[in-house]
Parts: sequence; structure tokens; C-alpha cells
Amino acid sequence: MEKRNNEIMAIAQEECAEVIQAISKIFRFGFNSTHPDERFNNREHLAIELGDLICMIDLIVEYGLVEHKDVLMAAEAKREKLKIWSNIFK
Repeated sequence: MEKRNNEIMAIAQEECAEVIQAISKIFRFGFNSTHPDERFNNREHLAIELGDLICMIDLIVEYGLVEHKDVLMAAEAKREKLKIWSNIFK
């Protein structure tokens, strides 16, 4: 079981890095830019990487590494902090 849990977390970690890289490319080149070796533009690539990450988050919850209710509570707490400390909702 520990081996499986470690693999889930390792893949989740890799997916986090891939989301970071996809966002960095958007900042550098824009949403609609496409690398010559890629068939997806940066927006599409970000959607793919976010989907991969969501899959891994789902597996983390499914296999009981964290409780779904705790994730939802943390997400709501983050949203409330962003309402105070960011300009996202203004």
C-alpha cells in the first residue's frame, strides 16, 4: 500500500510541475501561442495538464491519503483569503 501511495503522490508532484510549466509558457508566449513541435496551443495544453492534476487529486482522495471534506474546506478557506488579499473578485 505504501508503494502505491508513494507512486500516487510522486505522479501528483510531477503533474504540479507540468501545470507550473504550462502557466509559465502562457506568461511568456500567450494563451494562443503554439510551439512548433506541439499540436495544442498553450490554453489547450494548460487544460490537459490541469485535467491530469485533477485526476491525481481524485486518486489521492479515492485512496484515502486525505479526506475529501478536508480538501473542500481548505479550498473554501483559500477562496475566502483570496477575497481579502487578492484582486481576483474585485
